[in-house]
Amino acid sequence: MNLIRGPSLRRDAPYSRHVLTFLIVVALLVALSGTTAVGVAFYNYERRKRLGSGRAAKALPGDVLRERSLRELRVGDVLTIDGKDYLVEGVIDYDEDGHRWVGARVVDGTTVRWCVVGLERVGTAHVRLLDHDPGIDIAGYPPESLVVGDVRFALDKRGNATAKLHGDLGNLRGSKTAAPEGHVERCRWWLYSAPGDDTVVLEQWGADYRVLRGKKVSGDTIDLIPGS
Repeated sequence: MNLIRGPSLRRDAPYSRHVLTFLIVVALLVALSGTTAVGVAFYNYERRKRLGSGRAAKALPGDVLRERSLRELRVGDVLTIDGKDYLVEGVIDYDEDGHRWVGARVVDGTTVRWCVVGLERVGTAHVRLLDHDPGIDIAGYPPESLVVGDVRFALDKRGNATAKLHGDLGNLRGSKTAAPEGHVERCRWWLYSAPGDDTVVLEQWGADYRVLRGKKVSGDTIDLIPGS
């Protein structure tokens, strides 16, 4: 009498062991990656809390995992520049015929700076770290060149933009009454360049001019911790 036998369990055993080992490895990798993501989120959340700003601390830990570029800065974000943490307290969203860039007022204690990203229409998108320079007086229409100390700045570009204002922008409007959140104004601007990385951004708001002077830097040197 002939018996029909099924597959040998002994021959199948090594195959089963390989599958089981593979599944265990996959499970460990998933667990480790999850732990790493949570750890990064918790670290960034605690870092924002230490800045002492209620706005920066409101974001949930999971929010920091969303990727946003410097072109999309928002009030409550934190920028790490040269080892210092700056809180973004105010943001200006510029729009000139579809070309958009951003200017952010960033604060670390008593230090106030401006971070302007994406002003150029073409070429490398420089990040400009600027300080308000009230010592440069503009009388009448802005000139073709500016001389500050021993540095000569030549006019590079100029234009007109619609500017949407968010948050605390300091004395941008001078003594005017604070406008509501998201208020829109028109802004005329002039971009001056000098040999090397020196740069000046001149803006006209109503009848008032403001001069921002500083350096062009690589965006890779600035870390963004999203606040929302």
